[in-house]
Amino acid sequence: MSHDSACNALIVSKDGRLSGELRECLEAHDYQVRVTPTPAADEARLPRSARPVVFLDLRNDELWGELPQLRRNLGCGPGQPLQLVGMVEHGFAPDRVALANTWLYSKLELPFDRERLSRVLYLIGQNERPGGLDPYSAPRVLEGTSRRFTTYMPSMFATLDDLEVAAKHDFTILLIGETGTGKTYLARLIHELSPRRESRFLTVACGALPNELLGSELFGHLKGSFTGADRPKQGKFEVAEGGTILLDEIDVLGLEQQAKLLRVLETGEYEPVGSNETRITNTRTIVASNVDLTDLIAAERFRADLFFRLKQVMFEIPPLRKRPHDIVPLAMGMIEECCRQHSLTVRCVHPDLLDVLKNYSWPGNVRELRNEVRRAVLFCRGGALTPDLLTPSLVFDARRRQEEGAMCGAQVGLAGHVAHTEQETIEQMLRTHSFNRAATARALGISRVTLYNKIRKYRIRIDE
Repeated sequence: MSHDSACNALIVSKDGRLSGELRECLEAHDYQVRVTPTPAADEARLPRSARPVVFLDLRNDELWGELPQLRRNLGCGPGQPLQLVGMVEHGFAPDRVALANTWLYSKLELPFDRERLSRVLYLIGQNERPGGLDPYSAPRVLEGTSRRFTTYMPSMFATLDDLEVAAKHDFTILLIGETGTGKTYLARLIHELSPRRESRFLTVACGALPNELLGSELFGHLKGSFTGADRPKQGKFEVAEGGTILLDEIDVLGLEQQAKLLRVLETGEYEPVGSNETRITNTRTIVASNVDLTDLIAAERFRADLFFRLKQVMFEIPPLRKRPHDIVPLAMGMIEECCRQHSLTVRCVHPDLLDVLKNYSWPGNVRELRNEVRRAVLFCRGGALTPDLLTPSLVFDARRRQEEGAMCGAQVGLAGHVAHTEQETIEQMLRTHSFNRAATARALGISRVTLYNKIRKYRIRIDE
């Protein structure tokens, strides 16, 4: 095997025994190996021409939090792949694997299997990605020309597959999701995946305009058509001709504007305010709503015919609290982005900070996460991101939720232990009284009906 770089394999681990065994195996495969205890050490600062296979010991919290530093030391720019093999123990916390998976190439379970290692090295040599990884190692990515949407939630894989198909055809798309879930971002991505990607993409924030001005904003107006119309104006449907228009917060539209929108979606026809001239638009429409439109239909505030027209291709974007495996990878990507944009440095991310991010409810969703991450990076001192850099109320809420979850888990565990003890006691007493249920009930101090119910509950076999 021939290798071009000066250092072909880098082992990042504080476990001397593991490093020694792995080094021996790698050298047997004709790799030149360098070992370092931490990504911040001088041994990890390689020439930018060197693109080694990196074996990172993810069992160590410090190493696990220093991934951004490792990428910088290896000269990896934004979006560049890193041949990173994460070394984990069987049953390792999947969210930690998800953290590394922002850049993960493969996973090696410890104690490592030499055949598995040989297979990984072979595929790296063939420039192929190993298969058979767990769901956290195989995210679903929807990628456009300038943006991408990545999820580690298997429940969202089918949604992204369907979105990719829908994006390529001129269907109107309805996006439903809470504020901050990324509907505008996803709409732009849909546009980039569509045949209209070379044309304009425009957004109309319906909730930011008075309802009486929405008609002018969407369809334009003639000079003098209403007070203040001192010049003609093109509407968004005309300006976005041949491209895509996003109507955000569609739920605030009045019934009159809803009727006009339905006509545009059905026929492409509209009239500017103050004009009798019918125009035709060739614009793809994406609409978004923060609320369930069926509730508005019941309140007679939204037209049922428009809803069923929009429902033809509808996608619900889950809130961040229902995407727990995405929180850490999102945060790590935002940290790297913020550092790059503002020339800031983050050496490591403390595991306690990531625990806080995972346990918070995120009512503001991805937008709130981004704001918190940027704030933490801005005020970071010494290169380490720690929980004290987050908003205090967020940290308090996250830790309270974590404690409540631990208490619930303890209660469930206690209940299970009590139930197991009760079952064993009943079975023992039944055997003592030769499975005579009446005698057993008296000995236990309970009624025969209660005993019968518990026998059924625990599915105790009665051997007469």
